[in-house]
Amino acid sequence: MDSEKEDQSTNSYFEDAYFSVAKPFATVDEFASILPHRIPGAILADTGEFLRAAGSRGIEGVVLWIGRRLKDCFSVERMVIPEQIASRWHFEVPLEERIRIAMSLAEEEVVTVQVHTHEQMAFHSPTDDRKAIIDRRWALSVVVPYFCSDGLVDLRGTAIFALRGPLDWVELTPEQINALFIYS
Repeated sequence: MDSEKEDQSTNSYFEDAYFSVAKPFATVDEFASILPHRIPGAILADTGEFLRAAGSRGIEGVVLWIGRRLKDCFSVERMVIPEQIASRWHFEVPLEERIRIAMSLAEEEVVTVQVHTHEQMAFHSPTDDRKAIIDRRWALSVVVPYFCSDGLVDLRGTAIFALRGPLDWVELTPEQINALFIYS
């Protein structure tokens, strides 16, 4: 019996270590490299609706925001729900679907933000680091906790990460998040 408790304790320790890999926060200089994003309320609401529906089935979901870089910000113009394979603990977008999305982008369009859910806390796991759809420097990955059960009216309460370099993510502070997004 004691060895069984010890095994459970060891498993819990490794699970906690895996899922709580903290990212450094973006420095002031790094944050200055990230352009603000203008997000229409309809895209935010539609994103929340899809993610909440996936969560009601007990699985993660992912949505991509597509937009254009303007002089001083990114303007999110549409969302794409990619073909995805999802479970309670991860999502994956097949390579063929990633290629299809890339080929469907109009001139000057980019994937500005990847938004996905977690069952519990919002964090960027090692799997999230490796399997991110976005690969442009300073692109954003938004993680919504609790399968987006409350929907999305803004991005407060989410965890947001910026891609600093290959497999190198930094987390944004709540103050940085509030300064970064313009809701329209």
